[in-house]
Amino acid sequence: MKRSTTGAINFPPRSTLGRTLRNSTQRTPLISVVQPPRNAMASCLRTAERTTRACKCTYMHASYCLCDCCGHTPCHSNIGVKTIEAELERALYEAGGIARCNYGMIQKIGWNRAARTDKGVHAAGQLVSMKLCIEDGKLNEFRNNVNSFLPPDIQVLDIVAVTKNFNSKNSCDRRTYEYLTPTFVFAPKGVMTDKPATASGQWTAATYDEFNSIKVDPEAWAMQKEFRLDATALAKLRETLAIFVGTHNFHNYTSKLPPYSPQCNRYILSFEADDPFVKNGTEWIRLRVVGQSFLLHHIRKMIGTTMDVLRGSTPATTIKTAFEQTKMDLPKAPSAGLYLAKAHFEVYNDKNENHRPSLAFDEPDQLDRIEAFKEAFIFPEIMEREEQDAVFPLWLLQLDAIPFTYTTCPYDEWRTKKDDETSRKGQYSRGDSDDEQNENDDE
Repeated sequence: MKRSTTGAINFPPRSTLGRTLRNSTQRTPLISVVQPPRNAMASCLRTAERTTRACKCTYMHASYCLCDCCGHTPCHSNIGVKTIEAELERALYEAGGIARCNYGMIQKIGWNRAARTDKGVHAAGQLVSMKLCIEDGKLNEFRNNVNSFLPPDIQVLDIVAVTKNFNSKNSCDRRTYEYLTPTFVFAPKGVMTDKPATASGQWTAATYDEFNSIKVDPEAWAMQKEFRLDATALAKLRETLAIFVGTHNFHNYTSKLPPYSPQCNRYILSFEADDPFVKNGTEWIRLRVVGQSFLLHHIRKMIGTTMDVLRGSTPATTIKTAFEQTKMDLPKAPSAGLYLAKAHFEVYNDKNENHRPSLAFDEPDQLDRIEAFKEAFIFPEIMEREEQDAVFPLWLLQLDAIPFTYTTCPYDEWRTKKDDETSRKGQYSRGDSDDEQNENDDE
């Protein structure tokens, strides 16, 4: 299969196509998922100029706000969907860092990311490793060139040279996520709706319709905005978050993993809450969790459970009970406030401190740029979405209308119950859907 001078693909005869694919030892896509820009001819001329440049293994520190993009997921799994990964690849290609023959097939340049962020999850400290064609001594110039091809809410903060076989996912030894939320989600539980609560798990078509028909009352929402977290509640919040610290079995804080799976054992280094601050009449608070790695929905379920503990719906002992082998359904906080704050490479930095630049990104100017990006893009996006969609008040209303019971049962019994609910009610259940994939280091 060859490409003509006009850029069109000349497919082999149908009779030989199947044989060609069967005899192939490498899975190569027939058509690149990401098509080159329209100015590909000019880019092709630039390729001839950069053939003399050395391809270096580099490490790119990127920040992005998911205003109209999906998360940092592989391009090949999101055909026709605008993703951060595709935007970065296009900008790197336009800046001359990726050869035309490699564009659209990121595996050829060793593309790896420290963590995957799904739709709705922002990032202030995503780290991506790859091999780029960059002239010696021009990393900063190349970074500025790449940013010129990116929208304002996607920025490359730094590009540094790393060791030859560096892999950002495997070399990352811990990750920091932050969660920005209004403090009224921790207010004591009140009467949020005049509709009677429905027992958890008793989902019918009528229940599903009731769940989706819940509306936020403007007057109640205005009262929520006036809530302020006092010192006693803040201390209780910090004590509750500290329960998660250490190595625990987090099978109840993810989906589709049995209690005996070794993947469920995760190590949380710290879980803290900053002091609250007021913005546009609403009090907000930033939660920060540091762990070696996280499971799918792991952080959101820890925060969702913490919210219900502070609201008085369940005691703090529920958190420890959920570490046991029995199954328990837990609430999942909205994704709107979650973002990747930092990827850590302590072991790599210690091993290469004398001959490679540090990947700590803890210099004052670097920290200032990261915080400035949060305040310019991530925080306003979270707060504006809250003003438009009332994400957190609606979540509280739904939580009160159909509450979680926090009861436990053996895994086999729980699995049978979930399978039966899925077959009877289809999409009526608000639990974890069966088509979700568990990924390590994903949230």
